[in-house]
Amino acid sequence: MTVRYSRWLLALLVAVSLAAANPGGGDAQQQPTGLEIGGLPALNFDSDEGVGYGALVELYQYGQRGLLPYVWSLRPTVFVTSRGRRDFTLFFDAPHVLSNAWRLDAYLGTEKQIATPYYGLGNATQYDRLLDSDEGPDPFYYRFGRERRTAKFNLQRNVSDTPLRWLFGAGLVRTSVLPVPESDGTTLYQADVSATEQTTWSNYVRAGLVWDTRDRETGPRSGVWTELLIQRVDESFGADADYTRWTFTDRRYFSLGERVVFAHRYLVQGVGAGAPVHDLFEVQASFRQQEGLGGAKTLRGVLKNRFVGRGVLVWNAELRWRAADFQLFGKPFHVVLSTFFDQGRVWDGNVRLDELFTDLHRGFGGGVRFGMGENFTVAIDMGSSEEAGKPLYIGLGYLY
Repeated sequence: MTVRYSRWLLALLVAVSLAAANPGGGDAQQQPTGLEIGGLPALNFDSDEGVGYGALVELYQYGQRGLLPYVWSLRPTVFVTSRGRRDFTLFFDAPHVLSNAWRLDAYLGTEKQIATPYYGLGNATQYDRLLDSDEGPDPFYYRFGRERRTAKFNLQRNVSDTPLRWLFGAGLVRTSVLPVPESDGTTLYQADVSATEQTTWSNYVRAGLVWDTRDRETGPRSGVWTELLIQRVDESFGADADYTRWTFTDRRYFSLGERVVFAHRYLVQGVGAGAPVHDLFEVQASFRQQEGLGGAKTLRGVLKNRFVGRGVLVWNAELRWRAADFQLFGKPFHVVLSTFFDQGRVWDGNVRLDELFTDLHRGFGGGVRFGMGENFTVAIDMGSSEEAGKPLYIGLGYLY
């Protein structure tokens, strides 16, 4: 079975130092001003990709008035491995830069993965641990190579003084697929989808409505964040196929006392016929795109991208306890402990409403968040499931 380890060195050091600090001091709710910078250097080993090095950095500019969530945020990511992964991305979010209450976010990046997971199409695909081995004749049997280059943006604006805002966005996406990584053996992707290298464009426009009553954007304690998004990939935009993706997401946050929050997310997505298989992994969102079904962004504890189909359901429930607030090096910090239960399924074709709560795949576990200031949050989650064991996810922010 393929072995994967992730060691984010600074995150663990921060975890130790914060856990040892006195939780009684300081006010974590003070309003920030000026520029705030946070970051994580990363050391990673993956048996498919080799030794990896990288950095995650987040810059938040609050200005002199301390505008929330921030005036703008810049989030560059660099991740390189010895066996072919090359991720260079830049995400920019500006709630208060443009005039007339416009909010702009933009993403520019190239992501190359020598071994992206693929376990077949549908909700009942089989997994054989013996085939997921570096020592067999097909070391990449459940993998395929993928390189994606993306440039995209979104514009959002509130409707009058209501919590409702509309969204418009567009993107250029070029994806190159290698069915057999390193031309070593055979793969399931080669058998199911294509035996030859593919390069496709998935250029799109999209529009949507977002209802947002959260009390804050990072780690909300109350409110609703609901959205309906419709994306159109079309040959008239330079794409190689025509299809539509629609996504409905409802997130709700309930305060259960001063320090406990119950957070819930329900997501349903459908993708029209004609979409290439590599594009079915994408889960659409108004803020930052995610991938699933399975892994850190959808079903924690389940193998990454374990199930894929044109219809997707994700159902997450999480209990969060703000365990401590304190000052460290003159900065406000906090610690949040959580437990979660994630469920979901896919459909080969359209979403079936009569099957929403049947044949669900499940993962569960717990996590901890170490927060500095208003927005920078180091996230550590450990999930559990029969196939995946107990995978560890370390990154930034909240799942939703």
